[in-house]
Amino acid sequence: MNLEEITPIIENIVKESLSEKVYVYGRFQRSLTSRVASGRLRNSIKAVVKTDREGIQVIQVQAFGQPLSNTYAYWLANNRNPNSDGGYANIGAIQQWIKEKKSFRIRDFKTGKFLPKNDKNIKSTAFLVARSIGKFGYQNIPKNFVEISYDKVINNTEIIRLLEGAAFDDLLNALEGL
Repeated sequence: MNLEEITPIIENIVKESLSEKVYVYGRFQRSLTSRVASGRLRNSIKAVVKTDREGIQVIQVQAFGQPLSNTYAYWLANNRNPNSDGGYANIGAIQQWIKEKKSFRIRDFKTGKFLPKNDKNIKSTAFLVARSIGKFGYQNIPKNFVEISYDKVINNTEIIRLLEGAAFDDLLNALEGL
């Protein structure tokens, strides 16, 4: 079976799953949004064929050239419990996100006025966000993108058709000796 035919289909499914509006947000958790902040995770998704230690070919979904478990996609796919790793979230990554997110505005708690996005304000806001994540964690409600992608992959008619054809060809090759 040629896994190279299936990898682009799986890659597209994962990218679509990252863009779906399935995450609740807002004060009363009534609105839906996607988890696409900058789009870098979605754009970095690649499905590649690898050979494992036993010589079996597998399809590995990667982000930024690494398995998903080695990137921040792990935290998008799994709930982060309060103080799950013994401290705050990555403050540097949050600072970078605040800088790049154009719709993110910093508000003064006392006056309610918006503050400029300078290094001091970004650093203090990132610290507060990281402290909140460390203290309260966050949940992926209703599902994470890995589960959504998995459900779509096992129900994809094109993948099923390719697998049926490959299984039929393997059966014919096995019967040649009769």
